[in-house]
This record gives sequence, structure tokens and C-alpha cells, in this order.
Amino acid sequence: MADDKTIVVDPTLYNENAAEKTAAANAVARKFGIGDGALAQVEDFKKQLTDHDTWGLPFMGYVDEDGYGYAYVPDRAIAAPNWDAHAAFKALPEDVQTAFAIRMLFTHRDVDRYGATMFLHYDRNFNVTFKEDCAVNAPH
Repeated sequence: MADDKTIVVDPTLYNENAAEKTAAANAVARKFGIGDGALAQVEDFKKQLTDHDTWGLPFMGYVDEDGYGYAYVPDRAIAAPNWDAHAAFKALPEDVQTAFAIRMLFTHRDVDRYGATMFLHYDRNFNVTFKEDCAVNAPH
């Protein structure tokens, strides 16, 4: 991993097509030494989230506590019949977790950007910033 653990996200990418967002996220991940094998596993995990219909759950473990800010609440990502999206995320290799969180910084869904920002900050010691004013205020 690189010494400078700062990630700068350009929010104008949110409106781009999936291929452009993926390319931007993968470029950031590669900057931190994440290889093609890990990036391929990100795609596999995305498919699992789709197959289990868990995109609306806090699969990285962080959830907004109704105005109280974000908290680590790992048991809120259970999908029917009993698939634990957060446990599946935590079972991924560390580089895949990091690459996945980086990918989520470039998504159009606020909840995924918030969770990714929190995960990268608290679990990986990254500093996430955004090029212009947007909904996410990353912890520093």
C-alpha cells in the first residue's frame, strides 16, 4: 500500500456510466497496490449482493442511527432467509474489502458512500475527501 492514504473522490463521476465509475475506482485501488485478482473478486461480491437483494443493507457494517450519526452495527445486514452480507464482506480478503469500499465511494447511492467512507477511515486509516461540496463529510 502507498504511504499517502488519501483518496480524493470527484462527485461528478456519480452521473457517469458504470464502466467509467468502475475505471475510476479501479485506478484509485491500483494506486494503493490492489491487483486485478482483488478487483475481480469485487465483481463477484457485487453479484452476491445482487443475488441476495442486499444493496439496501449496511454490508460494510456502518449505519446511520436516525440523526445520531453513523455507528458500527454489524448485525443490520442480514437478508432473508439468513444471509449475512456483513459477515460475507468481512470474510473477503483485506485487499478485496478495501477495493470494494473504494468502489462504493464512486457509486450514486449516498448510503454506500457513507458506509465506504466510514469503513476506509476507521478500518483502513484512509482519509477520504471529495473535490466539491457534496452529501458526504468524511471524517478526518
